[in-house]
Amino acid sequence: MALERRQSILVWDESGRVFGALRRSAVPASLWRVSGKPQNGDLEQVDLAVVALYRSSDWKKFAALVRRTRTVIVSTTSDRRDAARALASGAFGYVDLGVSSRAMRRALVSALRGEPAYSRAVLGDRIRARLGTATSGGARRLELTPRQREVVALIATGASDKEIGTALGIATATAQKHVTRLLKRLDVPNRAAAVAATLIST
Repeated sequence: MALERRQSILVWDESGRVFGALRRSAVPASLWRVSGKPQNGDLEQVDLAVVALYRSSDWKKFAALVRRTRTVIVSTTSDRRDAARALASGAFGYVDLGVSSRAMRRALVSALRGEPAYSRAVLGDRIRARLGTATSGGARRLELTPRQREVVALIATGASDKEIGTALGIATATAQKHVTRLLKRLDVPNRAAAVAATLIST
């Protein structure tokens, strides 16, 4: 019986601070740190790249990497604008270094599974902004009903089916049906993917 290959993460981190946090979070993957720009061959051997953001000038260095491979930004700046910038750049995720080890692990495990690694707060802010400024254009492209747009906005905030029902004044079972139809319409497997699909399409 052949052994399954362990997934690996390349961590581009000049000082090692982010790499240390990833090791403490016990992500179930091999971690490989580089302090300078990854070489072409480096990326062929990894499932995910993580880059450490220490200052705003670092964004220029990461642009090419984000376009080439699935990349999660781990920021030490605690600047909320960086999350929006990560989304705009096409990064696969954004995590603030100040989150708990458990949250860091969860984000990176999700990214390794192919789910965008953005917090619900970040996605919620983006969805609300998009719904507020481009509701009609985005709705046409996604072909979402007004109710489905409300549901995806609530999902982005982390609302449960019961909370969605309460917010919309409908039964929990009805909220569940709305979520199920939304996932089917967007052709996605879960709520995080629904939020991501909405962001990508708007």
